[in-house]
Amino acid sequence: MLTFLLNVTILGISDWVFWLLIAVLASVIEISTLNLVSIWFIIAAIITVIVSLFGASLALQLVVFFSTSVIGLFIFIFVIRPRYMKNGGKTVATNADRIIGKVGVVTETIDTEIGRGMIRVDNQIWSARSEDEEDVIEPGAEVLILTIRGVKAVVKRHQRRSQQQREALSREDEQGPEADVVEDTAETP
Repeated sequence: MLTFLLNVTILGISDWVFWLLIAVLASVIEISTLNLVSIWFIIAAIITVIVSLFGASLALQLVVFFSTSVIGLFIFIFVIRPRYMKNGGKTVATNADRIIGKVGVVTETIDTEIGRGMIRVDNQIWSARSEDEEDVIEPGAEVLILTIRGVKAVVKRHQRRSQQQREALSREDEQGPEADVVEDTAETP
């Protein structure tokens, strides 16, 4: 009854065992990379194991394996990935993106020529470099995070407004531009 399982051999082992080993090997690769590329070889190898158990020739097994792999890969690349991996054209902010535009405090001197410097922003410590290659920023200075390059925040000096300046701007915002015109015309006789 089990003789049909042993009639085709690949590299000296039963064909279905060979395809099962291919599935295991592809599984190990997929687990280590997580790119959803070798998953198609896993699926193809499992389908080929089933085909080989029905006594298919080696040529048919190879055709099934390669065609299933290629079809699965193309379906993923052209159908699944575009549909499920885009967010309506919006960029999803990563943890790194969330600090762009925020103000941080220098914790270790930022010297781009030497290639060192650290900042604290949102209770996180980041490696930093200055936008201006010649600018050395001392600890305690406030910096504005402009972008992230690699693993470093690119920063420039930032002066926070004093409480007085913020209140003045707040008053201007509340009064609006018409208030300036009214004040100007009210002063003229």
